[in-house]
Amino acid sequence: MKKMKKILTLTLFIAVMALASTAAYIYFSTKNAIDSMLESAQPFVSIQYQKFSNPMNGSISIHGVTISPILGMTETTIDIGSIELRLDSALDYLNFEKKIESGEILPKLQLKVNHVYADLNLIVNDDPDDAELISAYITALSCGEIKEIGSKELPELDYIGIDTSVNLNFEYDKYLSNVEMEFEITLHDMARYSAKLLIPNINSPADLANINTKISSLEFELQDLGYNSRVIEYCVKQNGLKPDVYVDKHIQALKGYVSDANIHLSENIYDAYRAYFVDQASLTIVSQPLNAINLQGIELYETKEWANILGLTLFVDANPPSLLRFDWNKDTAIEDLLNARSIAIKEAPVAKPRTRTNKRENIKSIPKNREISISDIYDYVNYPVRLETKQGKTFKGFIIDVVRGRVIIEIRLKGGKAEMPIDITNIEKVFIAKP
Repeated sequence: MKKMKKILTLTLFIAVMALASTAAYIYFSTKNAIDSMLESAQPFVSIQYQKFSNPMNGSISIHGVTISPILGMTETTIDIGSIELRLDSALDYLNFEKKIESGEILPKLQLKVNHVYADLNLIVNDDPDDAELISAYITALSCGEIKEIGSKELPELDYIGIDTSVNLNFEYDKYLSNVEMEFEITLHDMARYSAKLLIPNINSPADLANINTKISSLEFELQDLGYNSRVIEYCVKQNGLKPDVYVDKHIQALKGYVSDANIHLSENIYDAYRAYFVDQASLTIVSQPLNAINLQGIELYETKEWANILGLTLFVDANPPSLLRFDWNKDTAIEDLLNARSIAIKEAPVAKPRTRTNKRENIKSIPKNREISISDIYDYVNYPVRLETKQGKTFKGFIIDVVRGRVIIEIRLKGGKAEMPIDITNIEKVFIAKP
């Protein structure tokens, strides 16, 4: 009996040590893999993190990530709250590379990148593409003399940075040969976008990479998280209209712009846009074709047939779905939108430049880098200053105005200038700067 007890104890001890060794191996191998990957980026950027975590539940994560540029790149530093990778189980990390190289599809993979924060100058686009030009023009419709609201105008909407989170989910059912994928990007305090798709008949990684692979369902969701309310508030100030009057004019201007570009949309699409623009309604477009379809093949049909072929329905919040109806020339739609935009901008009255009173004649007599009291900031309108915030950010430019507890400072960006509002309560120090 004692001998049997010793054998059981020894067996249990060996099992515990084996599990502990496996756990230690997984922990250190995954950490070393991450360190090696980050080190390989060193010629271009410096990537540091504060904490590595592997709770042995299939997830590994790094926290407090800072990406700093080197080799003379932009001076913007990117801060990331955390990056998490989750597999089906901790054992999936063993021979991970061999599994992929052998053509095995992992049953589950989730990647989360939480709170990627960057200053606005990182996203300001000096050479916007066609989609950005069209989007910026649509957003500014009926906004007084403003012709575009894009990345360069974000400071006007009281944004001082962009906080983004990304979530990718991948699940593979080996028995049904189905892949479910979900991608979500959240621009905090701005908007959320997500897409889900179901792909049948997947038996190897090559099937996933095949451009002819068909999908059996697709879902796209759009949710406003505060950006539209800022646009409405900003444009109401620009044109002096009441919010409901401005929204009506904006919708009518949108209909006119789309019509001028020879694009025809059913009325329920405009109703959905109004609900999204004003009420932060969630818009979901669902595609459920009768049979799995290759999206590339849709180009063979006229756009007015797409809704039926793809089985498209539109959901606004939890309301009953409605059918989508639209029609445009798929070969010239982008060009038509750009032409309609160009014509409208040329015909619009030229905005009068903002006049600034000249109070800079005595700037040369003020010692540079002299700290001034925050309470005296009202006396330094039109002076060049350097502001340091309590969040550790520094802004340099001319004070344009001080209104409603905010300092409006004109800063230089790669594409020109922008006016940025900063709450006085967030300012740590103020210094006189060189003009």
